[in-house]
Amino acid sequence: MTTLLKVSHFGAFGVYVASGGNIPLGAKHQALMALLSKADGGIRTRAFLENTLWNLAQPEQAKASLRTALSTLRRHLGREASQLLTANRERVVLDLDRVEILGGQENGEFMEGFELPHEVLFREWLMQERQGNSFDMPRRRAQIGGGRDYRRAVLDDLLPRIAVLPFVYRAPSHGTTPLGSMLSEELVRHLSRSQAFSVTSYLASRQFDPLSVRPTEVASIAGITYLVSGLVYVTGQEFRLKVDLQDARRERVLWSREYSGSLAELMVGDCDALQDVSQQISQTAVGEASRQVKFKPLANLDSHTLLMAAISLIQDMRPDQFNAAQDLLGVLLQREPGHPLALTWMGFWHVMRVQKGLSHDRQMDTQLATHLAASALNVDPSFSLAHTLKGMISSHLLFRFDLAQTSYDLALKDNPNEALALLLMGAMRAFQNAPDEAVEFTDAARRLAPLGPQRYFFDSVSATAQLSAGHFARALALADRSLMANRAYPSTLRTKAIALELSGRGEEARQVVQDLLLVSPDFTLSRYLSEHPAAITLRGRGWTRALRAAGVPE
Repeated sequence: MTTLLKVSHFGAFGVYVASGGNIPLGAKHQALMALLSKADGGIRTRAFLENTLWNLAQPEQAKASLRTALSTLRRHLGREASQLLTANRERVVLDLDRVEILGGQENGEFMEGFELPHEVLFREWLMQERQGNSFDMPRRRAQIGGGRDYRRAVLDDLLPRIAVLPFVYRAPSHGTTPLGSMLSEELVRHLSRSQAFSVTSYLASRQFDPLSVRPTEVASIAGITYLVSGLVYVTGQEFRLKVDLQDARRERVLWSREYSGSLAELMVGDCDALQDVSQQISQTAVGEASRQVKFKPLANLDSHTLLMAAISLIQDMRPDQFNAAQDLLGVLLQREPGHPLALTWMGFWHVMRVQKGLSHDRQMDTQLATHLAASALNVDPSFSLAHTLKGMISSHLLFRFDLAQTSYDLALKDNPNEALALLLMGAMRAFQNAPDEAVEFTDAARRLAPLGPQRYFFDSVSATAQLSAGHFARALALADRSLMANRAYPSTLRTKAIALELSGRGEEARQVVQDLLLVSPDFTLSRYLSEHPAAITLRGRGWTRALRAAGVPE
């Protein structure tokens, strides 16, 4: 690529156009360029830059100062070189592929003689750079595998951040009952188990007065995207919860909804109302992400928006929408190279490409998914979702149930609430003629409130588990619920056709097979026998006979 900027770190700090001419910059702009040009991938969060360069300012003032500094810096860089500097609400990025770093330690001390007298955090960063940190170019470190350290502490960086304020107790009196705090604490647990959010701890949220705090105040201190607050009323042994979900940055109420539940259920840790709240918050976050990717440039979107929109599009049966998920994940991996969560979801994209019948090369997609799972586990050897991906590849694509069992066990050892691991282990038990365990695992998975768009997939797999147990009515109910959300998912249509045929409802089964052949014209019994993991089992052979009777061509 053509070099548009040159930066000299050692000796006198300098920024130059490609031809070598010096670009005069003020102290703060030099510091900003130093922070960006030394960052892995040229990426810094706005919060880091604001705290490091305007540590003494109020949060809103620091945000405004960074916006002004970026605008002024672009003007100094000129029309062409300013294109290297991009920013969204979350990050500021300098395209290091088109920046040449000049000289080395032989030219003198790092940023020799430079200082920002009143910025303590910048001075600390500068001292660390001068006292022996490696000065290789960040993009080179990434190329050789020494880029950003994605340890477990930052695994959820790609998830939207949410805080739950203690619910305010209103009735029957304004007493000091801990019920509001109990409900908010339980909701924090539900949201954490959903793995849809990076959830601010309940104790951290208690520092804010729920009656007077402004959402932007919580957002600036806790760095959150969404804020949950509300009121609780009690009548006898029932409670009524009024919940507000707010966009904390824009101070916009996304919705206000009412839920009810039993105090007895709450006391034993089994509260359907809070599970409903968690699911609807997750669905809203995904919906917001999907809406934003339709009209905003991808470079301007937060990383968590790209991820959640991609997860949503992976569930879509339309090839153009499904392929758009790969584009979003590709942008995300350019921004966060080597992040295990992004790598893992790209792996799931390749698996689902096969599952949906959209793959043109099953073996190639299997190999790519395997490579992505290995890459994620190379970064974090215990990462439960990556082990789940590895298990899904083994059970659903390779039919190696022994390898899949090992991977699912490792996933649940790392995270006993890994819903997808429980779900897929239930599917595998259905294939292995262990129907009771299949139902147990899939029911447990659905209780863990997965991200909204995945719900159809959880219902579809659960329908297969119920089918293996001979619970045809339950299998049909779950299949119908799955089809309401995704009417063109072949696996659900297959399960429904088999359940109808085995229930003696052959005419209805044949109609469902016609629907199946409309969405998968190439589907045949021979393809089913070669590609579906159940086909190699005794139970699967019975399902094959049911599909034949329902009209699936040989």
